[in-house]
Amino acid sequence: RGAGCSPKDYLLTIRLGRAKELLAATDLPVAAVARRVGYDDPAYFSRLFARRVGTAPVRFREQQGRSVPGGWSDQVPDPDHPPMIGP
Repeated sequence: RGAGCSPKDYLLTIRLGRAKELLAATDLPVAAVARRVGYDDPAYFSRLFARRVGTAPVRFREQQGRSVPGGWSDQVPDPDHPPMIGP
């Protein structure tokens, strides 16, 4: 932990760092990323991410060379029960 960093700021730094990792390495919807890093409200998470990182989560993912086709990034599937694909 850095000197002069409040526990709240430290936790925020950790959460947003993990969110950046998930956005860059997975195709999880932004809402699922938000939940995985401790935010129940994806809109709040997106605003906070944009304010602290300087870009929206979807734009961050695009800058990392990843995007979810068909606008799926705004849908909220249950991460514990992914949709079945195939017969």
